[in-house]
Amino acid sequence: MRIGRLGPIGWLFVVAIVLVAGAVAVDRTSDDRPRVAMWGDSLAWEAGTAFSRTVRADGHSEVLVRTWGGTAACDWLSDIRDQARRWRPTVAALAFSGNQWTPCMQGRDLLTAYREDVTRAVELLTGRGAEVVLVEAPPRRDQVVDAAGLTPLDRVWRQIAATHERTRVAPASRTITADGRFTTTLPCVTGETCGPGGLVTVRSPDGTHFCPLVQPPMTACPVPSPGAVRYGTAIAHETLKRPDADGTGGDRDSGTDGDGTDGDGTDGDGTDGSGTGSGDGQRMAGAQGGRPPRA
Repeated sequence: MRIGRLGPIGWLFVVAIVLVAGAVAVDRTSDDRPRVAMWGDSLAWEAGTAFSRTVRADGHSEVLVRTWGGTAACDWLSDIRDQARRWRPTVAALAFSGNQWTPCMQGRDLLTAYREDVTRAVELLTGRGAEVVLVEAPPRRDQVVDAAGLTPLDRVWRQIAATHERTRVAPASRTITADGRFTTTLPCVTGETCGPGGLVTVRSPDGTHFCPLVQPPMTACPVPSPGAVRYGTAIAHETLKRPDADGTGGDRDSGTDGDGTDGDGTDGDGTDGSGTGSGDGQRMAGAQGGRPPRA
């Protein structure tokens, strides 16, 4: 059967089909691009640079970092709701260590509040199709851990992950602790500048943060901060894992070793692992990670 020549209306119809098909292809490509988000407090802020550059190292993923010192999960719930709808992360890390000074935490039991608020955050994110990674934070110097090296919040994260689909726990704190227990120094790994005795300082003198020097709150560390780099890199690696059938996650082909560095001694982005871990860097939605929205 022969098909006659197309008239003007016929050609307009063909052009319309081509344009629609192209738009669908572009939209599908955009939707398939991994979008990795992290919400957290000052520890996540310090680790933000290492997190961002490690996520971006594959050349395909987009990253969103929303962190600020002193904040709790409840400070970010409205932002999580908005970003889950507008930015649509494919995977999100929630990295909170237990602050309770902001207004939304006043008069609340710490563990109960975090269980309720992080559960709400998980539901907001998974309800939009995202995977959620609940990050173990390293304990403070004065913080008690159990025989397994877990803090009370670590155990809460496990309870939430056990009862929610597409949710898992990231033991990122193990890269900067002694089996879950606070330590100021650890043996250096490939890519780090070793100090006396082959050690590097991974925690601040204040017993909470990472910068080897005491700094005013929310101030970039002026010297290399191995603890921040290790923590941020570990969080990024966990978010880039694909969940196994048991929900624990399996490595994507990231070419990294188990110590959080690449086999060539870099920290996942081609640098030498000596970044400041200051939490700066060019990230979407706010300088220095973005402050939480006002109530």
